[in-house]
Amino acid sequence: MLVRTRRGPTPMPVVRHRETGETITDVPGDTLAGASLRGHAMAYADLSGADVRGADLRHADLCNADLRDARFDGATLTGADFTLADSVASGFSRARLDDARCQGMNKRHLGGVGIDFSGADLTRATLKNSNLIGASFRNAILRRADLTRCNLSNADLTGAELDDACFMSTNLSGARLSYASLVGAVMNGANLEGAILVGADLTFTTLNGVRLANADFTDTLWSKTSLARAVGLEAARGFDALRYGDRSAIDLTSVRGALAGLPDKFLLNCGVEEREITAIRSLLA
Repeated sequence: MLVRTRRGPTPMPVVRHRETGETITDVPGDTLAGASLRGHAMAYADLSGADVRGADLRHADLCNADLRDARFDGATLTGADFTLADSVASGFSRARLDDARCQGMNKRHLGGVGIDFSGADLTRATLKNSNLIGASFRNAILRRADLTRCNLSNADLTGAELDDACFMSTNLSGARLSYASLVGAVMNGANLEGAILVGADLTFTTLNGVRLANADFTDTLWSKTSLARAVGLEAARGFDALRYGDRSAIDLTSVRGALAGLPDKFLLNCGVEEREITAIRSLLA
């Protein structure tokens, strides 16, 4: 909890240890909003419910901190370390989190976390192994972000910039990725069951070993996209309404179980020749 103390005539915010209650740091002024906390060591801090909007927290250490219900909207958190922090119901809208380390966040929680990263800049941020169920990343920037093994089920990534992001073994079931840019994204082993990808850009996206049952690919752009060893492709939707750039690629394992629902146009744009399509359909009928 953030408390106030008085030294002389001026109230001063005090940040305390989440377990011991000992003072970690105090800040001149009467609020943390807009405060300069650059490089402050605040591991295990109790900032639950704190107003830290617009603060400068570049390279601050917030490992294992309690950030539940805290507001970091518009704050600068470049290079900050949130490893193993609790951030349920916190707000980071329009904040700068480029190069931030956020791995293992909310591991103590099993359900939705309700974090708001809408419009935030998470370029090259590391969020791997975090619980981000139901989090909002609407219009956020996550270029080259590491989201390996995150739980992003039911998360909202509508319009997000996810170019070259890593989603290896990530749970994206039920996630909303409409109109997101996934250029060069690596999604090997990801769970996309029930995900909505309407209008997304899948140029150079790698989809190896993904689970696709009930995923909606309507109006997605396939250009040099790679799809291999897909599970549940036969139950995915929207393959009759794709946009195409350069030829993509699909392996026979994926085709074998889903051939009846894959239009010739899709197979042609994945490099399969017309005579091969006829032969494959005849062979696997």
